[in-house]
Amino acid sequence: MSLRPILGLAALLCSGSSALAQQITPQMLRDHVAVLASDAYEGREPGTPGGDRAEAYVLQAFAAAGLKPGAPDGRWRQEVALAEYRAGTITAVVRQGDRSTPLTADQIAGLGLSAKTDIQRAPLVFVGRGDPAQMRGTPLNGAIAVVIGGTAPDAPPVPTADRNSALLAAGAIGVLLIAPPQAPWTDVAHSFTSATVTGTAKRPDFSGVVPASLAETLLGRSAADLRKAAIAADFRPVRAATTIDIAATGSVHRYTTANIVGMIPGATRPNEAVLLSAHWDHIGICRPEGAPDRICNGAADNASGTAILIEVAKVLTKRPRPERSIYFVATTAEEKGLIGADAYAVAVAETPLKIVANLNIDTAAIVPTGMPVAMVGRGNYPKIDAIVDATARAIGRKVDTDTEANIMVQRQDGWAFGKRGIPAVMATGSVSDMKRLFAYLDGPYHKPNDDLAHIDMSGAAEDADLHIALARALADPIRYPAN
Repeated sequence: MSLRPILGLAALLCSGSSALAQQITPQMLRDHVAVLASDAYEGREPGTPGGDRAEAYVLQAFAAAGLKPGAPDGRWRQEVALAEYRAGTITAVVRQGDRSTPLTADQIAGLGLSAKTDIQRAPLVFVGRGDPAQMRGTPLNGAIAVVIGGTAPDAPPVPTADRNSALLAAGAIGVLLIAPPQAPWTDVAHSFTSATVTGTAKRPDFSGVVPASLAETLLGRSAADLRKAAIAADFRPVRAATTIDIAATGSVHRYTTANIVGMIPGATRPNEAVLLSAHWDHIGICRPEGAPDRICNGAADNASGTAILIEVAKVLTKRPRPERSIYFVATTAEEKGLIGADAYAVAVAETPLKIVANLNIDTAAIVPTGMPVAMVGRGNYPKIDAIVDATARAIGRKVDTDTEANIMVQRQDGWAFGKRGIPAVMATGSVSDMKRLFAYLDGPYHKPNDDLAHIDMSGAAEDADLHIALARALADPIRYPAN
């Protein structure tokens, strides 16, 4: 029996105060967030001047940390070509028999992937949360799929990209989201005035949203009743007695953004890698002209995770080279459907590099110090579970071993790797208290007050130290045999 795993933990516990002393402080992280979440970066939307500034900042920080360029082509930037569609005008009419109900501008928002969208008498089909498994075998040829929106513990979110691909494959020509009742209509509608796709669009031509109050007009049932139906285990799509006409105009803007990738080459297994990821992007100018604060700064989501990525890189480049390589990827366009992470996963699959584990870091700055370490993805990879638990305890952290946080598995960049068979987890105190998490999601999330003044970096600093230890542990093929 090898003693190396035990000795590795013992070293953490017995190497004096330096092992348990905080290596990355809240102020170190806050310094990065103060820049990335400043108004000068305009919410870090890819394809904007603020997004370009964020890319440049992360690239410079990675280089200053001592990383080597790590993109699949050997550069710092892995470019991702995107097309952004912006809405122009929209009108709609819901029909049932001889009755017609026109929808006003405050009752529908959306856009198509063509300069003009002209949909006539398309049937409406309620597809619940848009779960591909629940829609399997249901033809949607020529239909508008209606999806119930919102996040709650009893209704795990379905990744937009996965949902849209399934709808397109089933023949749907459009998708309408019924917005959560508590969501401000102005904010929801504004988020549907643009859409971003990469390469060939894998979504129906039209995508839009209506308020919860319109659920009965569309489907004859309240939003609350539809939500209850959608989360039932035996839910199947339901065709409504209504049809809809939609006329919309729009424009397209094509641009290039990038994942920023750095690496520490492994000493003995350079083609095996532990991948640390965090998305640098956010949603940009998120409120219409005239609003008192139009910028969604994205301090917690995810300037905090990007800051952790940078500071962990600084520490690890000063340590002895690990046996496996350690890669750091600051992904683009996470907020647009995990596009950057997906592009990186696809590109890496064409290289000799084998990713043995992905540690994703997202929305770290929403809890104070002292929170237990919980995991998104717990139970899926027992070897990693054991290493996370042992490593956390070795540096003085408590561990939360329940699987509540798995509701978020498909809602973060790790999903782009996990769905391809790459072990991917998110280990953080931010998901150890679901009440706190949902208070954030129902509060500052994707709003202008997710800014520097409203975040707590103390828990994020503890997570940063955890990731130093986890990266070293997973990069050790004896402690973590990946085969």
